[in-house]
Amino acid sequence: MPNPPSIRSYTPDDLDTLAVLRLGHAPSPVETAALARWLAQPNIDARRDCLLAFTDDGAPAGYACLIREPAIGRSVLEMRGSNQHRGGGAGDALLQEASERARAAGLGVMQVDVPESDETRRAALTDRGWTHIRTHLHLRREGSEPVNAPVPDGMTLRLAEPEDAPAVTDVQNTAFTGSWGYAPNTSEEIAYRIFELPDLRPDPVVLLEEGGSLVGYCWCHREAEDAPGIVGMVGVLPGRQGKGLGRAVTGAGMDRLLGLGSPGLEITVDSENPPAIRVYENLGFVLDWRSFWYELPLK
Repeated sequence: MPNPPSIRSYTPDDLDTLAVLRLGHAPSPVETAALARWLAQPNIDARRDCLLAFTDDGAPAGYACLIREPAIGRSVLEMRGSNQHRGGGAGDALLQEASERARAAGLGVMQVDVPESDETRRAALTDRGWTHIRTHLHLRREGSEPVNAPVPDGMTLRLAEPEDAPAVTDVQNTAFTGSWGYAPNTSEEIAYRIFELPDLRPDPVVLLEEGGSLVGYCWCHREAEDAPGIVGMVGVLPGRQGKGLGRAVTGAGMDRLLGLGSPGLEITVDSENPPAIRVYENLGFVLDWRSFWYELPLK
């Protein structure tokens, strides 16, 4: 019987190894650089929160990265095993070590997002005490027809600049704090994710302003020039919601992505947010696939 895999913390010398495990193939220089930027996010401590599993002969068998969100008492797990070493116990060993680290940090739950189609992984999580707690809908809009949504009277649209990070952070935290799964962000985190993290920098973030003050925004993203554009977060100040501003700024973000050449658009929405679903369906999005969030109590 083979020995259980050994687990150790990530070091900068492991960048290429982690890239292979995370991507499932030998990475290009661009992919390796993207991973390095991902690990350098202000809310991630790679040496503390990324783990690698190795077989007896030193072959990489899997990895796990734990995203800590102490403000809401949760941790989010990203994990993958090597195709060559499935069934060797790396997954269980990584889960055990990750859960122990999250518990030691005082976090109450660990969560993971899994495609609905990955029945093997979903069954494995259920067998190990995880519970399906939330469903996300991944919507898609084909074609390049613009929205051309009118700008509300007295308001203007423009793209975010680095000096806008504090205002975007304030609106985002005001709009989403208290929503399921949302951990408040800092201006440093927001600035990094818009202007440093993407391959195609910066992310196009469309701002909706009134009298020079930010009212709402649509944070868009492109994985590659020939990939579908992604409509990420859409936030409107709570006192201004329900007045069509979300639809207007979302339409502006969609048109920005289409103007950059995106062949179609994608957006993800919580299945328990019917108002947002209706807005996105109105804008031409249809259901493409679903993912399930699973949770493991740590206390």
